[in-house]
Amino acid sequence: MSFADKMRAWMPLHENGVSRAAHFMGAYLFTFALLVPLCWVRIPGTPLTAAHLLVAAVAVYALTLEWTAGLLMAVPLVPTLFAAEGVARLPTGTAAGIAVSVMVFRFAMVVGAHVLFEKKTHGLSLGGPLLFFIEPVYLLTLALFALGLKQDLRSRVAASA
Repeated sequence: MSFADKMRAWMPLHENGVSRAAHFMGAYLFTFALLVPLCWVRIPGTPLTAAHLLVAAVAVYALTLEWTAGLLMAVPLVPTLFAAEGVARLPTGTAAGIAVSVMVFRFAMVVGAHVLFEKKTHGLSLGGPLLFFIEPVYLLTLALFALGLKQDLRSRVAASA
């Protein structure tokens, strides 16, 4: 399934601005919550952690979907990683409590946005759990469309299946 096909299916489920904002923030909150414990997993012989590998994988995947939106989406991953590293340095119980709390808040916010503002189901079937990480690519692609950019992709999205 092409990115245009995925956008075409995703857009009707995310038409409300509040819901879109919740999804944008939610992706980084989801990533942050996973990065905290991954910061504790060191890659032997390097200064890297599993958190670094996840950020790199998410960024590469985002770039493969749509390079401009993927690049824009990847930029906030850096401060998200730095914040997770800071929390991971706290006592383990405190750090784990923060990560779990952020994850619970994220799910409540996104599900609440769908229920209250979209009155539609979530589009999880459009990307599986990967969607939790890369939804900003979809949202930033819409912003690029609004700026008059990516018109070829916009035409493919507008075309019927």
